[in-house]
Amino acid sequence: MVKIEKTKDVIYALRNKYDDQGWSYAFLQQVSNGTGNKCNRWCDALAVQLWESRGLEIIGFEVKVSRTDWIKELKHPEKADAIAKYCHQWYLVVGDENIVQFGELPTTWGLMVPHTKKSLKIVKPAVRNEKPKSVDMPFLCAVLRRAVTQHTTKARLTEEHNRGYSDGFKDGKEEMQGRIKWRDERNNKIENQIEEFQKASGFSITEKWSEPKEVGEAVKMVLDGTYLKEKERLERLHNHALSIAEDIKEELDKIREN
Repeated sequence: MVKIEKTKDVIYALRNKYDDQGWSYAFLQQVSNGTGNKCNRWCDALAVQLWESRGLEIIGFEVKVSRTDWIKELKHPEKADAIAKYCHQWYLVVGDENIVQFGELPTTWGLMVPHTKKSLKIVKPAVRNEKPKSVDMPFLCAVLRRAVTQHTTKARLTEEHNRGYSDGFKDGKEEMQGRIKWRDERNNKIENQIEEFQKASGFSITEKWSEPKEVGEAVKMVLDGTYLKEKERLERLHNHALSIAEDIKEELDKIREN
């Protein structure tokens, strides 16, 4: 058995059933019975059929997601009557079919229960009221006021969403272009440095070589001064070796003279 625990989620499922962007129904939420001091009752939702060929009608909905709220509703029938009297059909829409016990539903009310988490099914059709109270000016103004605020808000949200998407796309594009420019400049700089190194060293790092580690160590020796120290050491050894060789030559010459 499917359950919907929150009122907003039941309204969402109800909207999925009736809100077709005004093609067949005008779907409104939280409609009052009047404006100003005439406003003292609300229904959770109202669906107005817009085509005469399909039977012009007003359908009202009372949403309950707990048995406690439903019991309170039963104790105050005048609350629903304030708007139900204008409707051709009136439905109780519950988040759990166990909220309503056998015999509790008013005989003219219909009942909707969850079919899935996002859809509803009718388990008892409402009895159609062929002669509802004519829509008077207070109720008409309440409906129009809700329609204007609800759909203006929706239109503004859609506009802001589209604008945010457009601005985000533009900003993202500019940021990406900036990154590409920075990458290209960096790559060009690296390529120039490589070219200068290869010209000065006579060594190509763009081609394969057998001992990359040794090449790296040799470059490091030059950069940190180890090469110069090693050169000086070898020069000292070379001079010392020449001195020893000269001493040996002198001793040999003495031996030959004797």
